Amino acid sequence: MEQALFLKKEHQQVKKELHFDFCGFSKTLPYHSFGPAIRQDYVLHVVMEGKGTYHVKEQQYHLKKGDLFLIRPGDSTFYLADGDDPWMYCWLSFNGPLAQKIIQRSLFKEDQYTMVSSGISAYIDIILECMHHSQEDLVNELELTALTYRFLSLLLKDGGKVGLGEQKVYSSLVIETVKYIEGHYPHHLTVEEIAQQLSINRSHLSRVFKNQLGTSIKEYLIGVRINRAAFLLSLTNDSVESIAYQVGFNSLVVFSRMFKKTTGETATSYRKRMKNEESRNLSLDTLKKELAEQAIISWST
Repeated sequence: MEQALFLKKEHQQVKKELHFDFCGFSKTLPYHSFGPAIRQDYVLHVVMEGKGTYHVKEQQYHLKKGDLFLIRPGDSTFYLADGDDPWMYCWLSFNGPLAQKIIQRSLFKEDQYTMVSSGISAYIDIILECMHHSQEDLVNELELTALTYRFLSLLLKDGGKVGLGEQKVYSSLVIETVKYIEGHYPHHLTVEEIAQQLSINRSHLSRVFKNQLGTSIKEYLIGVRINRAAFLLSLTNDSVESIAYQVGFNSLVVFSRMFKKTTGETATSYRKRMKNEESRNLSLDTLKKELAEQAIISWST
């Protein structure tokens, strides 16, 4: 579960050696996870606050403010926010024939996936500037291309150091459980059913999941449902009761209680605020303020 602002370019009008794909900012809730997933483009994340872990190629990296982590095209990755101090990060995605050549000249060469930056403020400023070029026209496309070059030039000049991983990976059992929940949360789903589907003892599954993610399967399932409900509340006109049932709750009362407990506001007030959201001029301070006030949405990065 996360609170996010993002920009994505759907079409490229000019073929380029290096092109911008998307960027954004995200303030996650405890144990927010993304993946396992495979990207088609490079995505470079900058950790602005908090902590989390990044899993790629049987390596697990413990990351904090000031760290950068890279997702390469074709790699299966999984990352998870800390339970006590969940991270806030921003990201910029790019690709093109020149992308790999640039990455190989940075601290991410030779299959390195994380680094400790010598300073993250300039990265953040560039991504903030990208957010002002949302119009789908050639001028803004070229502006975003120029900003992508600036972003990667900054990476090449960064005097930080390579981050080290450890041979501690998330159990395939935990990853399969997460995937099963993501695919079946609208239904009447129990821990017993998940255990049966994965052909594993229920108690063993619950213990492994809790040990690795720090939260129970039931709590994780509720989070997924609330996340999807927030998305439907903001983008549809379905009634609150209808949405409650769509995401797997069998009681409007239970849904309403869990939504407020998780997000800090009622479903109705959340919907009203999202519908009335005004356009804004972004700065880092206003962005942090908006993320702090925004309820959970389903965009995952």
